This record gives sequence, structure tokens and C-alpha cells, in this order.
Amino acid sequence: MTTKLPYCLLAAWLVGCCLDVNAQNDTTIHREIDRIDIVAPVERNNTSAVQLLRGERLALLPTIDVAGALRLFNGLTIKDYGGIGGLKTVSVRSLGASHTAVEYDGVPVSNTQAGQIDISRFDVNSISELKLSVGQDDNMLKPAKLFASGAVLSINSFQENFDGNHRLKITLRTGSFGYFFANCNYTQKLPNRLTIKAEGEYMRSDGMYNFTLTNYKTITTEKRRNTDIRSGKLELALHYNDTVRKSLDLKIYGYLSERGLPGSIILYNPRAEERLKDENFFVQYNYKYLIFSNLTTKIIAKYNYSFSRYSDINVMYSDGKLVQKSTQNELFLSWINLWQICEPLTFSVAIDENINTLISNITDRQPTRNTIQAAANLRYNYKKLFTATIGEVFTHLREHTENGSHFQDLDRWSPFASVVVKINKKITATLMLKNTYRVPTFNELYYTTLGTTGLQPEDAREMDFGLSYSGKKWGASVNCYHNNVKNKIVAIPTLYIWKMANYGKVTITGVDLATDKKVAISDVLIDLSARYSYQKAQDVTDNKSKLYKSQIPYTPLHSGSGSVAIKYNDWAANVTAILSGKRYFLEYNIPDNEIENYAEFSASISRNFNIKDVDFSLKFSCINFTNCQYDVIKYYPMPGRQFQLNLSLTL
Repeated sequence: MTTKLPYCLLAAWLVGCCLDVNAQNDTTIHREIDRIDIVAPVERNNTSAVQLLRGERLALLPTIDVAGALRLFNGLTIKDYGGIGGLKTVSVRSLGASHTAVEYDGVPVSNTQAGQIDISRFDVNSISELKLSVGQDDNMLKPAKLFASGAVLSINSFQENFDGNHRLKITLRTGSFGYFFANCNYTQKLPNRLTIKAEGEYMRSDGMYNFTLTNYKTITTEKRRNTDIRSGKLELALHYNDTVRKSLDLKIYGYLSERGLPGSIILYNPRAEERLKDENFFVQYNYKYLIFSNLTTKIIAKYNYSFSRYSDINVMYSDGKLVQKSTQNELFLSWINLWQICEPLTFSVAIDENINTLISNITDRQPTRNTIQAAANLRYNYKKLFTATIGEVFTHLREHTENGSHFQDLDRWSPFASVVVKINKKITATLMLKNTYRVPTFNELYYTTLGTTGLQPEDAREMDFGLSYSGKKWGASVNCYHNNVKNKIVAIPTLYIWKMANYGKVTITGVDLATDKKVAISDVLIDLSARYSYQKAQDVTDNKSKLYKSQIPYTPLHSGSGSVAIKYNDWAANVTAILSGKRYFLEYNIPDNEIENYAEFSASISRNFNIKDVDFSLKFSCINFTNCQYDVIKYYPMPGRQFQLNLSLTL
């Protein structure tokens, strides 16, 4: 009964809010005028490190998915298993992918079974903004789940103002390795400030690319196999915004993919038979209402269904084949309130309830997890010169299984604090302290022969100090940070099998540098950006071990990126560079375990033109134009040079 009570109360409020959109009476005399939309940049006073890509700058990038765009950000490790069909996950400042929350249009995206989100499913074509926040950003009106995370990746879908009452946009893309992509996006403005959007998408690729295989003195050219993918997406969205008191977003989303998992490269055995099928459906509701001039409330509700089928053909299995099926169901509710107590003082509180279930043949436990989280924040802002924020997240977690033991009950407090000081009009200093954790995933707890129900949550403590300079045409920032991760969850060997255990302790010390400059020469606009990251992530579990203070796997000491965008009238060009120093794929930091450094360069050129009231955009991209051979994950070679042609028409 205690589980259902919050849902009953919020459901009643939700229904009332829906009815209020069109049913609110107004007894004052009024005259209707034409709709006026005012769009202006919002002045931000972020309380920690925030990186942003949006609009035309994002559309000009040579990359096609979110993973490629994120590689331009500082302090990130993208685990890319190669090819268009390969899975891609993101870890921020070596905290691990499970410490990074992903939100899609303001609503969290989750995978309780694996704890990681495959960001390759998000295409740049359907995105208007990418934002990465470490610690806390300036948004206090968000779910408690996002306050509880070490970092938040925000993905906002395309919402563009346009003339007229409707817009149809069709995008076609083709390229190397049998790649084809089609997207159709229709938006219609309705009466009473309602807007409806329908979007359909299809993508396919055989993903078969050449790579160089070195076996001592023998060097051969091989072809990557089992990298094909086919995926489709359907999305229907309803948006309402009266620009003053209310806004409403309702989204229905369906996604289906079937892909080959290329597997690691094994000498003299190019065969790979692993396949993965994913089905995902969700409906989410996001309603914001200004009750009084100083009090705003927001209701978020989401139901999410996901199904995965993994199969592998191999003689190592008793019947020659392994099939694993998993079905996840999630129900999420969040109620957030923001109160402007007085001009300098703001208070917010968010209460979430999250119910997750797993039905799978990889375990007979069939777990159900019920998580209630509450986040309270108090912010003091003195004339935008000084901002201090303190907050606390409380987590109440209860879990049960159909058979056997289950994860222990959890009640935990997680504090955070930040200070922003405006030294002068152009220079800002920030300090952030935050304690976060991540709960073991269903796989880590219940996976047959591997899972361990006695695991403790991973603890992470983050400290960040930053300085930023913001001028009219030039900006720069430096962020120094130190993270401590305790009770790190790792797989360790026992007598006969591997088991999950709390074993590791990691310290991460790093520096992120960023600079951006805009240059105008006659009609030519040039946008320059550069990023550099130094990250020392060391294993400090046992000072008597040979692994003590070794760099943890897949974390380069030095990495960086650069971008040059040039725009002249209807023409635009963009060149990006991704740089990574050497790293190790095992904890022993010896030459045999070393992965070589690499530099990947990509470029694009585009042209916009109009024919009979139809707007066209044509973009040609060359990714990795130097044909660099490199691995992100050891034994998973990345594609070499590839070409893409993108055509968009809007009418």
C-alpha cells in the first residue's frame, strides 16, 4: 500500500493538470492577438563544469551519432566496441558509466539490468542540444534521480521555431560500409498553442570495413565481420506552452534494432556469431505549472518497456548455442517544486519513486526494485555576484526476488555543496563538493554464477574547482578535480569461477582545459575550439600490491580535441580532431598491455539553398580522413576512412 499511495496522489494531480490546460476559465475581458514567440539566450550561472553543443554547431559536425559528438567534450571516456553497430557507453572522469545519468527531454533514461545506456541509438539529426554537467548545473527543477548522479548527460530533441503552421523535414543519408539512413519529421501547430510532432526513422549498415592485423612480423588486411545493424524509430510528441504559466510535453517512443556484435579479434578465427535484438517502448509526461509568481511545480511520469535477446553460436555451449532473453519494466514518477522564498533565496524539493522489474532466463530470481528518492536544495544568489548551493539526496531502496536471497535494504544520505563567485564581469570561479554512489545492477547481483547479492554500493566523492573567462569573442576555462571511488564493484576470480565483489579503491586527479574563439573576417565567420584533459586515475586498493597506483584500464593520461568551423553565406565547413594518449587494457601497466595513442581527423562541407520555397541542405563528410588504424577497446578495431552524404529538405 505504501508503494501505491504516492502514485495515487500524483495521478490525481496529473489528471487535473491535463484538464487545466484547456479548461481553465478566465472572467476578464480579453482580445486575441497574433502569436508572438520571443526567443533569447538565458543567462546561465552554472555551479559546476558544464559543456554544451547545440543548434547549427551540432548539425555541422561530421559525426552522425551522439557518441561522436561527445568525443569533443573534456574528461570523457567513450567505450566504443567498433563499427556502426557496436555498443557505445560514456564514463565521465573515470567514475564509470553507471555514475553518469542520461536524460532525454528532461526525463531520466535508465537500464537497471546493465546500468549503462547505449548512446549510439541517438542520432544527431534529431537533437537540438547536448549538455554534460558534472556535479550540479543551474537547473533546480529536475528529478531527484539526476541530483543523485555524479554527472548528467542531457539530450534535448529538435524543437525549432518555423514560419507557418506546419513543417515537413526529410533527411536522407548514405555512406561507406552499406550505410543508409532516412528520417521524416512532421510538425504541426494546432490552436491553443499546441504543437504536435511525428517522426519516423530507419537505418541500416553492413558495417564491413577493412582493418590491419599485425601478428609479430606478419601484417595482413582483414575485414571486420558481423557488424551489421538495422534499426527503426517512431516518435510522437505533443507540446503545449503558454509562455507564462504552463507547459506540457507528452512523448510516445518506440525503437527496434537487430545487430551483430563483432566480437574481439582472434588470430586465424574471424568468425563471430553474437547477435543482439533490442526493443524499447516508453511513454513520458512532463508538466510544469507556475502556481504563484514565486512557486513552480513539475510532474514527470514515465512507463518504460525494454526487451533484449542475445544469442551466440559456439561449440563451448552444451547444445552449441546460447540464448539469453531479458524483459525490463519501469514505472517512474517525480514531483518537483521550486519556491522563490525571496529575491536572493531559492528552495527546491523533488520526490521520485521508481519501480523496476526484470524477467530473464539468466537468473531465476526475477527481482523487483522499489526506489524512493528525495532531494532538497537551497540556493542563495546575491546580485549574480555570489551563488551558494547546498543540498541533500535521501535514497530509500527496497528489493525482493521470487527465489533466493536479494540485495540488502538501503537508506542513504548524499550531500552536495557548491559556490560560484563572479570575480568581475568576465571571470567566474566555482567550487563543487559532492558525494554520490551507484547501486549494483541486476546483472551484478543476480547473473547466474557471477552475481553476488552481498555487494555494497560504490561510493564516489567529487571535488571540483574551476575558473572561467567569458568575453564577447573569446572564452576559456580550467577545471581541476579530484575523485575518490570506494567499494568499487569488479569481477574477481574465485576457485573455479569469477564473482562480483567490492574490491577496488580508485583516486582520480585531473585537469580540464577549454578555449573557444569567434573570428569575423568580412563575410566569413570562424568558430575555433580546443580541449585538453589530463587524467590520472590510479588503483589504490592495496599499497603492497604490484598494481598499487597503476593507471586504471582504458583511461589515457592525456587526451584532447579540436574543432574549426567556417561559415560563408550559405556555405559551411567543419574540421574536428580527436586525440588520445596511450592507455592500458589491463591493470598491469607494462608495454605488452599498452594501447597505442591515436589521432582521428574528420571534416565536412555543407551548403544551404532554396528552390521554389523548399529549403535544401547538402552535407558531405569524411570521417577519419587520414585513415588512422586504432582501437578504443583492445581487439576491437575502429573503422578507417569513411564517407557520408547527407541531404535534408524542409517544406
